[in-house]
Amino acid sequence: MKKIFLITFFIISTQSFSQNIVKNFFKYSTVYTSAMAASPMEAQTEYYVTQGGDLQNITIENPFDYRATVGIRRVARFEYENRQNRFYDGHNQSNTSTAATVGAVKGFEYLAQYDRGRQQGRDYINQRYFLRYLNKYFMVKGEYYDQGLVNLNYTQVDTRLRLHLGELDFSLGAAYRQHMPYGYNPIADYLQFNPWWELAFEYGYEDYYYGIDYDNDDVLDNFDWFWEDADGVKVADTDEDFRKYIYGDIVNDYNRTKLDSIGALGSVSAIMGVDYYHYNEDFWIHSWANLLPWHRHVVGDLNFSYENFADQLETTNHWIPGQWMDYSAGLILGYKVGLNWGIFIEGEYMKYWDRELYLVKCGLNYQFR
Repeated sequence: MKKIFLITFFIISTQSFSQNIVKNFFKYSTVYTSAMAASPMEAQTEYYVTQGGDLQNITIENPFDYRATVGIRRVARFEYENRQNRFYDGHNQSNTSTAATVGAVKGFEYLAQYDRGRQQGRDYINQRYFLRYLNKYFMVKGEYYDQGLVNLNYTQVDTRLRLHLGELDFSLGAAYRQHMPYGYNPIADYLQFNPWWELAFEYGYEDYYYGIDYDNDDVLDNFDWFWEDADGVKVADTDEDFRKYIYGDIVNDYNRTKLDSIGALGSVSAIMGVDYYHYNEDFWIHSWANLLPWHRHVVGDLNFSYENFADQLETTNHWIPGQWMDYSAGLILGYKVGLNWGIFIEGEYMKYWDRELYLVKCGLNYQFR
């Protein structure tokens, strides 16, 4: 009987302990979802005249823009961040501060946000998931980042030692990143050994030669090729039109297929960072920077590792062969000028591999009293 009691007590205690952990982990978190739609940018009317003299309206009518968001977050606000909004919707509030290396509080913080939308006729998916643990002497962060509009996609796990000196924070450690092949352009390799039209044939398109007699004297003055798709529908009157309006989609699909076949790559990098935070009611500045100066390929096909392409992409002549510099930085600054005026600057910049992402906002406020 005593053993049964002890086992029962242990199970109940363990369950209660687990529930408390889960409860504390999600305490103060916010689940949110929202959606918006907007009329698209009005397209300028465009016409095309075929070789036969037919007038065609080729204006591209973009469908409406939209964005739908769902997420959960537990990220402590810094003192300068707006607390007046009753609800968080993931759209209108700034997320720049979430890119900072050091959070506003110690312990666990996390963000999981999924965006699906369309902008100027282009569909995209943006995702960001991160879990960060901040201690007095170290920090650990895992993140999945996907920006569909700039084709930047990676998973990163980094652990760092932390040195806190007043308003400054220094960190040093290592990061593992898993990512798609960057720097390699499959279509460039293809065109080195094949004429461009061969790829179009592989996708089911066919071209047909025809001559042009401009002055009707039974002597050909020019010639060209018109193109049909796999269903026999004419899609272009000339080679130039085919390359301009159709071939780009073929190239994009070819590149995507070849890159997917390579699979994910992984590398270990040295990482160091510095954060600075100062706040009072009249002036605040929050800045941070991260640098990844050294890298080692560890997962995937080495032939497609970025180190094979970095030498060609670096502009300096003094860089170490096979190495490159990845970095990110951010700045949030606010200043109240007297009782009525205020200025603010907010910016974020990231360069990972051959991808760049940036956001800059600035403004002037005047408050009537």
